[in-house]
Parts: sequence; structure tokens; C-alpha cells
Amino acid sequence: MAYAVLTRDPADAQAYAAALAPLEIVAMPVTKTIPGDDSLSRALEDSFDAILVASPRAAHELARAAADRTLPPVWAVGPATRRALEIAKLPAHHPADVRDGVELARAWLASTDARGKRVLVPRAEEGRTEPLAILRDAGAYVTDVIAYRTIATAADDPALARGAQLLVAGDAAICAVFAPSQVAALATVLGPLAAIATRFCAIGETTAAALRAAGIAEVAVASVPSPEGMAQAVRRVYPPR
Repeated sequence: MAYAVLTRDPADAQAYAAALAPLEIVAMPVTKTIPGDDSLSRALEDSFDAILVASPRAAHELARAAADRTLPPVWAVGPATRRALEIAKLPAHHPADVRDGVELARAWLASTDARGKRVLVPRAEEGRTEPLAILRDAGAYVTDVIAYRTIATAADDPALARGAQLLVAGDAAICAVFAPSQVAALATVLGPLAAIATRFCAIGETTAAALRAAGIAEVAVASVPSPEGMAQAVRRVYPPR
């Protein structure tokens, strides 16, 4: 049996099972998210011309804060974020070929005269701030709300044990990583990542850069942040040739 260790919680990891078959999925949730305060709910008491959502978790927090409010047009960074919004019965627009917050900001700006428009951006505490600068430079009034925070899971948490065992023993074919914060958390659990005998795949270039900075010379990068995109990255390095 060949294993793929995914640095996600079990529910999210299983969404990748079909795409990564015949690899057996092992979840290793090295980080977890916790909601922010009620800032997002309070922000929604004001009116906005658009809401830009750059992650499924931000979509979840928006849905939780929105309650029965009528929202302005919501723009989603990718298919997974749009699906999270649609599950919450919040229609969203996903521009073609948009893969990150910067591209989402530029796509929205291409659709409208941003001067004087009010935009709400719910995001992670450690999220990128470049989209905010792009919007403000174009004349938009941006309300930047910390909707959630990512924290490291305790190294001795039982949920990490199986994945750590496979990686340390060199028994994992693939380690798939989904955020820069997970790279640091993974190194806390395992020690230097360059010493781990497995192939690393990243959900995007920002995560790949964090893996390279941690000593991983070769990183396969998903072309799009989805199970299918990650599967394509995995196929470039597994099975070994």
C-alpha cells in the first residue's frame, strides 16, 4: 500500500481520495483554524458594493456571520471557495482562471470602476495583504476583517501520529501541503523537512516557496488549487521513474 499524507483535517483530506487514488489518504492536520471575534458580523451591518472571498474557510465564516442578511455580489477565488459559499446558499461569482487573492482583486477591478466603491475582504490573520493594496490603489474603500486565525496543532496530538509515523519512517509516497503555515507546523512535528524521505507537493506557489525555504529542493505544484490540480502535481513525481 502506498500512502499520501495530507496536512489537512480528515474531512478535507478525504475530498482528495478519489483524485489521488490508488494512494491511500492519511490526514495529518498540523494546523487548525479558530474563528475571529465578531468583527465580521459587525462589518456586515454596513453596506458594501462587493465582498471578495479568498478561501473556503473565509466563505464559512462569511456564511456564519451573514445570518439572514442580504449581501452584495460575492466574488470567490476558486471552485472550492465557490462551492463552500453555494453550500451556505450564498451565490458567488468565480472568474475564470483566478487562483489567488491578487488575481481575484484584479478580476473584480476589471469588471468595474472601483473609485469610491466599498469592498469587504474577510481573510485569515496571516493572509496575504497584496489584494488589499491593489484594491486601495485603484480607489476602492476596503474593509479588511480578520475572519479566522490559523494555529499549530500540538505536536503530541494523536491526530498527527499516523502521518508523522509514515513520514519519519520513509513510508509515505507523497506529502501534500496546503498552506505556508502548515510547512512551519510540519517542521515542528517532524524536525528538518529536508531529512524526510518523501516527495512534497504544494497546493500553490506560495506554499511551494515555503517548502523550498524549509530545504525541499524539488516541489511539485498544483496548477489549480483543487483535488484535480493536486492530483496532476502528484502524477509528475509519483510513481517514481
